[in-house]
Amino acid sequence: MKNTELVDILKPPNFLKSGVIKTREEAYKNGDWLGTFNLWIVQDDPFPAIIYQQRSYQSIWAPGKLAVTAGGHYLAGENIKDGLREAQEELGKKYSFKELTFLGRRIYVGYDSNKNEKRNIVDIFIVKDNSSITAFKPDTKEVSSLSPCSIKDLVKMYSIKNYSFMAQAFFSDGSRKKIKINKNSFPYNWDNYHEKMVFLAKRFLDGEKYLYY
Repeated sequence: MKNTELVDILKPPNFLKSGVIKTREEAYKNGDWLGTFNLWIVQDDPFPAIIYQQRSYQSIWAPGKLAVTAGGHYLAGENIKDGLREAQEELGKKYSFKELTFLGRRIYVGYDSNKNEKRNIVDIFIVKDNSSITAFKPDTKEVSSLSPCSIKDLVKMYSIKNYSFMAQAFFSDGSRKKIKINKNSFPYNWDNYHEKMVFLAKRFLDGEKYLYY
């Protein structure tokens, strides 16, 4: 199925809107740069954790992998605040922009399962939300389950060779099961994005200010 969503094309080196609008499918085929939004949701009750979404197994990018809690592309005409649409669509959660902490921007280049190259400029945000996991209503078309992962275990995973741990996966139908998590549970990123976010999340929950990716 073709993706007919319209997106703004960004122009390097500052990656501002170029004034050109294309469908997302056309943009990827043309090797264009697109803007995307990432929201990391963390908790410190009942324990310090990052909530990961397990991507749908039908997704064309990183199917079944544990990824950022909510994220996606800006549509044509949207600005950085409009990225919160993704949290509502994917998780059924509403946040105000002032609740978020901005961590910076990153460059992502990779391929989806159809061999299309993806070139994204990612705006990274973090927010603390100690709501019960049952308060989240994941969209089953995009999100297979949600897994709060202990930051303590995540730090060990990136610090100790071959370390793995068990975490609960919560599904939209109310079921849950334990899943084994290791470094291979996450999408590949050339800049060690997931590892960096674990340590940034820990510092954020420890109360540090002026964090930057």
